[in-house]
Amino acid sequence: MSRPPRVLLLVNGLGLGNSTRCHAIIQRLNELGAEIAVITSGNGIWYFSGRPDVGRLNEIEAFYYASKNGRISIPRTLMSIGDFRRIGKRNAAVVARVLDEFRPDVALLDSVYTTGPFKSRGIPIVALNNADVVHAAYRRFKDRPRSIRMQFYAIEEMDYLFHRLRVDLVLSPTLDETIPAPGHNVRRIGPIVRRGYASDIASGDVRRVLVMLSGSRFGSPVALKEQSFPFHVDIVGREAPKDVELPPNIVFHGRVKDNTEIVRAADLMLVNGGFSAVSEAFALRKPMVVLPIPNHAEQWVNGRTIEHLGVGLMASEDAIEQAMLKAVRSIDSLRRAYERLPPLKDGAAEAASHIIAAAESRKSA
Repeated sequence: MSRPPRVLLLVNGLGLGNSTRCHAIIQRLNELGAEIAVITSGNGIWYFSGRPDVGRLNEIEAFYYASKNGRISIPRTLMSIGDFRRIGKRNAAVVARVLDEFRPDVALLDSVYTTGPFKSRGIPIVALNNADVVHAAYRRFKDRPRSIRMQFYAIEEMDYLFHRLRVDLVLSPTLDETIPAPGHNVRRIGPIVRRGYASDIASGDVRRVLVMLSGSRFGSPVALKEQSFPFHVDIVGREAPKDVELPPNIVFHGRVKDNTEIVRAADLMLVNGGFSAVSEAFALRKPMVVLPIPNHAEQWVNGRTIEHLGVGLMASEDAIEQAMLKAVRSIDSLRRAYERLPPLKDGAAEAASHIIAAAESRKSA
């Protein structure tokens, strides 16, 4: 009897989005009978710890964006290249040990750039990455701000080239099906979301608003000056401010591993521009306000795409309340925009199918 395919996932743990979308793929891989091991860092260790559907969990060091005054600094990030090389060398040693112990048939990389140990062992490398979407959309939107230019060329374009040249197969999710795939090793798939995020277009007045911003250290601050909203506000990922008396309709939940029920209850969502958070709101057909992290090209592109599709607004992080109230006033038109979009593809299932095919190909070789 043939053993089940073994899949090793390497997941960047800087924020939570990489972990949640990889978890969605793990859910589908388990349904296909795969054995799973995960290598991750930071928030990824927190998110995956204790989950029964993750067979083996291993920790590495995280690559990072350097900062200045609490913001992403591309010059300082580029100056950290020596540190990144040392991190990569240490991570490669961990990966090599796991490869010798787990002996995977395929590797899935999500924002992790260690490829040498896989290539030397002949293990197929599949990457979860849509830098090709950013590559195309950045040029499509002519109103792009100058502030994202350096991050785009220094990070996003290098990410695009790396995945075209260094991995065997790229699984590239998108919300906008009109953006063409570049071909070669890139396979376009639908948005990747966890189980429980089925389409659900609401109606009526806005009763609950969810503010769910990035789990990375660059996530936008939440400081609501107005406290007399005519709706309930849930804030996930942030602790309640100390020594501030909050009204009962504003609730801070802190970090939450399973936010499905809170998300499903929301009539409007405010998120940073990370692709996973935007995808899950999009899959649930939730009108949204996207607040891109400053100086981040991909997050700006994701927010601009939501605006282009008509299902949400984009705003700066210092205008949370104004954007929230504007979206509430526009809620009916944002909901109607979803009705004009094509049916949503299950990107997680598509990804799992491609990964299993790569694993089976190696097993039969």
